[in-house]
Amino acid sequence: MNARDVDAVIQAARFELYRENIYGALELVERAHAAHADSRYAEQAARIRSWLTHLESREAYIAAQEAQYKRLRWRVGLKLLERRIRILLGKKTRKMIERRARDPEFRALEREVADVRPGRVLDAGSGEGGVAMALGARHPDVRVEGVEVSATNVRIALRLNRFANVAFRQGLAEEVHLHFPPASFDLVYSFAVLEHVRDVAATLRAIETVLRPGGRFAFVVPMHELRARGPIPDYAPIHGYADHCRVFTEAELRARFGERPGFRLAKIPGAWKHGELPDCFEPIEFGSFFVSYATKG
Repeated sequence: MNARDVDAVIQAARFELYRENIYGALELVERAHAAHADSRYAEQAARIRSWLTHLESREAYIAAQEAQYKRLRWRVGLKLLERRIRILLGKKTRKMIERRARDPEFRALEREVADVRPGRVLDAGSGEGGVAMALGARHPDVRVEGVEVSATNVRIALRLNRFANVAFRQGLAEEVHLHFPPASFDLVYSFAVLEHVRDVAATLRAIETVLRPGGRFAFVVPMHELRARGPIPDYAPIHGYADHCRVFTEAELRARFGERPGFRLAKIPGAWKHGELPDCFEPIEFGSFFVSYATKG
């Protein structure tokens, strides 16, 4: 790309930002600025870096995640009161399990469970605990441990949980090796987490440490392949920071994990969310990737 065509480069950077490829957009702008020192590049790079400050430390990352979920889950009002009543009566737990059990991603996970027949399963990044509880409800002989960064989400999961074989604790996916002994799980899964974490490689090392030899790791990441049909407007992250900071392509996933034992990759189509992206975009492939592989036995 011609760095002197600043408008074209900024459009390309915006395209990556709307794909939630924040690091990719930053790299593009910084490379253009190195080739052509235009102040618009410097301004854009500074804005993008300001959305990534939560990744500069463990504490900043935890604080950003907690602030986001506390704002989303515990907004005072009638809806919060209704939510608490539904939790108390068990209605929300039942609805959550029913909904999760219908998800194509969950059905793919259950195929992994059928293959592995695990005794212990780890949910690395369990959120409010819906997947872990659905798995525990449908497989009462399986012990499911959920680890979640947000204390707010952990509190909600603990209130929702009705299953003796499911437990939750606060922690980072990249630190699960500090919470559990090596080789203590038969199956680990992580849904919609790797696009958030500070360090993908460190997260994978931690997860593979707690997996037994021959155990399997399954994860879900977004599949966001778009095309722009016209000028792309300016971008700003909805939470004030880049909660999703990277994307994965099929080629990248195959290059990184394709040589692992028992590698599988499935594309799970998702519904295009009208109104969440500007009208200039249309989907090419939109949904999620379900990836799984085994550790070396």
